[in-house]
Amino acid sequence: MAIRMKLASNRLVLISISSLLVLFLLFHSFEPRRRAWSCKTLSSCLGGNHPPAYKHWDGTPLDLAVGKNEKTLSDGTVFYHRHIVNTQPDILFQVLSRDSHSWSRDFRSTRRTIYDFLDMIVSTDLDLTRVSLGLMTASREEYEAAKEAVNPLPFARVALYYRENDGGGPAAQIPYEDRHRPEVQRTRRGAIASARNYLTARSLQDEEHVIWVDADIVEFSKGLVQTMIGHAQKREDVGILTALCSQTITPNYDKNAWSYNRDVPLLTGPVGDGDMETAADKLVETRSYIDDLIKGTTDDDIVPLDSVGGTILYIKASLVRQGINWPTSYVVGTTWSHEGWVGIESEGICYMASQLEGGGNCFVLGGSHHVRHADWS
Repeated sequence: MAIRMKLASNRLVLISISSLLVLFLLFHSFEPRRRAWSCKTLSSCLGGNHPPAYKHWDGTPLDLAVGKNEKTLSDGTVFYHRHIVNTQPDILFQVLSRDSHSWSRDFRSTRRTIYDFLDMIVSTDLDLTRVSLGLMTASREEYEAAKEAVNPLPFARVALYYRENDGGGPAAQIPYEDRHRPEVQRTRRGAIASARNYLTARSLQDEEHVIWVDADIVEFSKGLVQTMIGHAQKREDVGILTALCSQTITPNYDKNAWSYNRDVPLLTGPVGDGDMETAADKLVETRSYIDDLIKGTTDDDIVPLDSVGGTILYIKASLVRQGINWPTSYVVGTTWSHEGWVGIESEGICYMASQLEGGGNCFVLGGSHHVRHADWS
């Protein structure tokens, strides 16, 4: 009898432990916060990946006056605007999201959502009453999700845009899984540049600092945004800044950020029509990427660049107001009869900015500053 009771007791303990484990997994897989659950590390797997706490509530009035409106713009884009009355934001975050897949996910993690992206902005420790958010998506579901997700956070201003089918055009026909194929890059990157220009033209108001973040960026190093703003405020020649973008298995993910080799004559002067393909190949062979450029630097250093990527990008708003935008074609070497041989989208923005009178130079943060890209799309 005693043995039978002991077995029953052990069975009850095992059932209880199993039930708790099942409840734990269900909570984190279908949790009400609608954020990704990660088992990438032991800590996150055991519940250590709670969202960062917003630390500026003490300075935020409880009776904030909030204005909201939604309308359809003349080109058919659906626009939602929310603002806190009597705030003067000086930072504008911008992000493009095609659909729910844009947020990506990590290894052994559930898919990320807009909530995870907003958590990442909260993790910067910025006072959100100084911050505006501009987001554009081609998914009605993501647009509605974003409207709901921003509600608990005191962004000074939120501008959300829904453009059906990416605004149309050939790029909208490229399947998501084919977006990295070489033969579609010209069309795809031209469309991305156009979308970035659209969002900036629509959402930028009186902010001083514009910060672009790709939807599949999952982590900022501590103080990254503040460091970018600090450099731009201290030096007039600093107009555009980026940082190393790493991935778990890829130390330097963003290969659109580089400096060209000035010892290669073909790259420093005019390139003839018959030499454009050769020049493009020579550029790829001889340029230096930022993981090499920042070796031996400290967190206080910045290093000049000739091209940047868009995974994380700081732009002085004054440059945008002077006409800097994202080139929708190969801008370097363009003539009346044809486009150039390099410089589309983020790879052309430094070239354009360099033509301005001061303040238009591109740099990368040195030392340990970085962002991390999701493991998988």
